Amino acid sequence: MLPDIKIAQINTFLTVAHCKNFRKAATVLYRSQPAVSLAIKQLEQLLGACLFDSERHGELSAFGAAFLPEAKALYQLYETTLHNGMSMAQGQSGSIRLGVLPSIAKTVLAHIIRAFLVQHPQVHLQVQDDNGDNLRDKVLDRRVDLAISSIWQTEPDLNYTHLCADRVGIVARKSHPWMQKGSQINWDQLSQEKLIRNGTTPLVDKTPAQGFLFAAMQVTNMTSLVAMLEGGAGITTLPWLAFPRGSHELAFRLIEEPPVQRQIALMKSRHHQQMPATAALESIIIDTFKRRTKDLENPTQLIT
Repeated sequence: MLPDIKIAQINTFLTVAHCKNFRKAATVLYRSQPAVSLAIKQLEQLLGACLFDSERHGELSAFGAAFLPEAKALYQLYETTLHNGMSMAQGQSGSIRLGVLPSIAKTVLAHIIRAFLVQHPQVHLQVQDDNGDNLRDKVLDRRVDLAISSIWQTEPDLNYTHLCADRVGIVARKSHPWMQKGSQINWDQLSQEKLIRNGTTPLVDKTPAQGFLFAAMQVTNMTSLVAMLEGGAGITTLPWLAFPRGSHELAFRLIEEPPVQRQIALMKSRHHQQMPATAALESIIIDTFKRRTKDLENPTQLIT
């Protein structure tokens, strides 16, 4: 069984070894010389060998000289461990895994990360973009600490904080009849259109656009979907935040009657306490969405 050696005893030994004098070491440590001598004697008893030469007071013994680098390494490890622990407790270090929807990654994420890293530059932040179902599972399995995702169904083991509403619309080439200014969407003709399903299509269930649910064509990759739409292969539905605003070929038109939207929320586990840095990131995410809600919930480039 190892002896119960205190870190203060190691520090006393290192100080005496550095000063090469018990009286000077006592001054540095703000202790009396007898107290320093007693601490060294107790440490020697615990180790089972003398640390200093009994004839030359303050000079290391052969064992003391051999033990000195080990003691320095131990004390350095103690200081580093304590510093890292306090830094994590204050939210200034650590590691966070954040899951986000691709549509969030391209619209809001940069604002969140920039604000967070200004306040917490030493925190390692890992971002994973994925679809809503996978993000939910990752939070449940503790593969991510937080996730910004759409809510398809609530889970009893997750906590949700509403961030914004994301309006859903029809997406097609600008030349499509439904995308012309002043035109009316004729839902009765939906079966005559070339419809394309994607991962967000279930949002239009029980709406006039629910015919998209039965489309023969399904494309789940956004890059492929945009290419198909720009090539005139069909039309689809998308939430506004997922609309490829960099495309010069496509237009977006809201589904108005009834309005369709998805809810964007911050998800976290109900059963696991967060690290301070994670709690700080959560606050910044919520604050960023509050400040940008007007921009996020009011689509531009609309056909009216």
